[in-house]
Amino acid sequence: MSVRARIATLSLFSLLLGTTALATPVTQEGADKLARLAEQQLTKPANPHKSDSLRLTLTGHASAAREGDHYRLSLPGAQLHLGDDSVLDLGTLVLAVTPTADGHWDATGTLPSPMGVFDGQGMRIGEVRLGSQSLRARWTPDFQTVDLLDAKAGDIRFIPRPGHGAVAMDALTVRFMPEDEARGRWSGPVRVEVNKLQTKTPDGADETRLLRGLLAIDLTDFNMTQGALLRVGGGTEPGPAGAVLSRMKGSFSLDGYASHDDEGRPYSLKTLTASVIADNMEGDHGVLSLDYSHRGLVKPAAAGQADPIPEKGDLHLKISDLPARTLAEADWTTLPGDTKHRNRAIKERTLAALGQAGSHLTIDKLDFQAPDAALMGSAALVFDATNPRGLTGTLSLLMHGLDHLPANSVGNGPMLGFFALQSLGAPEGQGRRFSLDFRPDGHVKLNGSDVTLLMTGLAKLP
Repeated sequence: MSVRARIATLSLFSLLLGTTALATPVTQEGADKLARLAEQQLTKPANPHKSDSLRLTLTGHASAAREGDHYRLSLPGAQLHLGDDSVLDLGTLVLAVTPTADGHWDATGTLPSPMGVFDGQGMRIGEVRLGSQSLRARWTPDFQTVDLLDAKAGDIRFIPRPGHGAVAMDALTVRFMPEDEARGRWSGPVRVEVNKLQTKTPDGADETRLLRGLLAIDLTDFNMTQGALLRVGGGTEPGPAGAVLSRMKGSFSLDGYASHDDEGRPYSLKTLTASVIADNMEGDHGVLSLDYSHRGLVKPAAAGQADPIPEKGDLHLKISDLPARTLAEADWTTLPGDTKHRNRAIKERTLAALGQAGSHLTIDKLDFQAPDAALMGSAALVFDATNPRGLTGTLSLLMHGLDHLPANSVGNGPMLGFFALQSLGAPEGQGRRFSLDFRPDGHVKLNGSDVTLLMTGLAKLP
């Protein structure tokens, strides 16, 4: 079972839910409505634009029965398809669902333990066991979105059959609780925390290790119509005019991470932290800032290469005059269906909107340090729809310890072309300074020399 499938297994905790609230009368009509909505929405793929999207299937039909002040919702033969042809068998799930006065659905429930895991050919490859769990959440009236969740699980283990690797996790917490809700707007904290995750190869060797991972976000005036903290009904639908949110402050951190790259080479990272602040997002003059830092990155170079691995790195950038409302109100339903062309269309539309708005990109700090090399820089750029290159402004980079890379590199494409620019760098101390000037007429100068044709050629490299 792949690491991706193992991690995807944990996504189940974000689909089953519960909490308490003011109740509304429990009727047979309500039971029929609940069963219909649950089956209709929960069995849709989480992302309809991805063929390998997470999805839930049932054997038979959902049913709901009245039990005092709540409904007993049964989902027979539930199976969670994890996107890599593996399947988590949940059996018949039973949830206690309470209708609220405002039309929401509050539910409590537990997952079975153990839960069988099967490959694409239907062969059992192991089972998931939960030492402890607490699942509570709330669905919106249309059953498409979970807008409140408090889920915890402890001592999570994937016990494999021969030929597959084990997974163990001390604790997983997923929590988002609204502090204020009005007119479809949601404000409050979102927290996802993983503690002591470890995966092993089929022969029992260590594969991945994470001491702690934390995602923490504070949202203000999040539009539940245009966005979703957890969308279980097939993706977002076009909503009324308005930005997705007013303000967001988020942070992400990793501690004690170690794994292997695609070629089996080990690497490790002591700490990584990143924070994002988005403000004034209800209009077209939003501000987005990013702070990033990592320490203790260790990775052996590939055979025949002298890759400068940055043991530590720092980045601070800011985008101002961000057209948040324009982007939020754009018709994204007309995008191509396939992932490649869809992503390209998103990029092109976003850059066009930034250019029309004249958004500013400022890099106050760019500093990546390897034992024998370094890259430092700053930038002040304006997205410009009238400029053939889409940008006007300056980018300054200082490099040292990188002159040997072209001779030792076995790669090709844009990276080799980029290193070809090194001969144009101005000597400064032990390194070279590169000052790029993107002119309003589309020309590009490097340390005063016109490199427009060279930059055009680099942009066309595969």
